[in-house]
Amino acid sequence: MTNEEKQLLTGVRELGYELSPTQVASLLSYLEHLDITNRSFNLTRIPREDYVSLHVLDSLTALTCLPDSDHLSLLDIGTGAGFPGVPLAALLPSAKITLLDSTAKKVRFAADTANSCGITNCVGLHARAEALGHDPKHRERYDVVTSRAVAAFSTLIELMLPLVRVGGRVIALKGARADEELSGTESLVSELGGGPAETRIVAIPGTDIHRQLVVVEKLRKTPGKYPRRK
Repeated sequence: MTNEEKQLLTGVRELGYELSPTQVASLLSYLEHLDITNRSFNLTRIPREDYVSLHVLDSLTALTCLPDSDHLSLLDIGTGAGFPGVPLAALLPSAKITLLDSTAKKVRFAADTANSCGITNCVGLHARAEALGHDPKHRERYDVVTSRAVAAFSTLIELMLPLVRVGGRVIALKGARADEELSGTESLVSELGGGPAETRIVAIPGTDIHRQLVVVEKLRKTPGKYPRRK
């Protein structure tokens, strides 16, 4: 067993989950493809030795905030190199994961590579979240919308909540300054149809980093003017 395999298995176990040999192989294959592609096309600044902890395990902290359902529809805004969407898809084979990014090459890499590595419940979508929020095919259609390190919370929540169905939730993966970002956003969140923001702190296994997960439940429909076009 390689060090990466041990790190992955141990880390996922610390989060309260187990991986099958097939899931381990799929995730490690995805990381290998990411490393190779990253040499010619800048997908991530994280060094190769930290891919498991700072990409996969970090992404999987969101599992602790997901609703208890086997057939979730999940949209990952600003997926970039596929995080957190691809690791979540690997752990949730019955979910339908849509990987959204405004850069076509990133979307193609994430969705095509995931599928080639056996993570077949991902689809890529090349679009801007501002526009997607006004598209009837996507507006208020998803059970969960996630995003990692895309924008400040006040900007992000306006992009995320219009895409979540009433009764669903958004999960924003934020850093140590999450409380500062949340300050003064209560009225906006309420206007968008969201309930009070709840912050859950989860340690990223194998590191001294704590991920702050901001969860907002969708209580009411979002007014049609949101998201405002920039």
